[in-house]
Amino acid sequence: MVNLAYDADQVHALIFAAYVRGRYDADVNELHGTWAEHREPRATREQRVQARLDEMDRAARARAEREGRPYRIYPGGPVDFETGRPVRRLETAA
Repeated sequence: MVNLAYDADQVHALIFAAYVRGRYDADVNELHGTWAEHREPRATREQRVQARLDEMDRAARARAEREGRPYRIYPGGPVDFETGRPVRRLETAA
């Protein structure tokens, strides 16, 4: 015959362990539920950068239209600070 007698400290430890495990399971389940509610796809960094570039492009087009000038995409490279025109030869800019 097996003796299943526990003293008060053992009972307290078992009840506390069950409570902590139950709280843990409840918190994890709540977290999973929150994730399931918000399972929308997140934009990657490339998508966020592209959205920002598109926004700046739309703003530049609108400004060019307001000012009555054609919109031209800047190809990159050095620019003359005074005129805003691209510098073709760097030695003349210095």
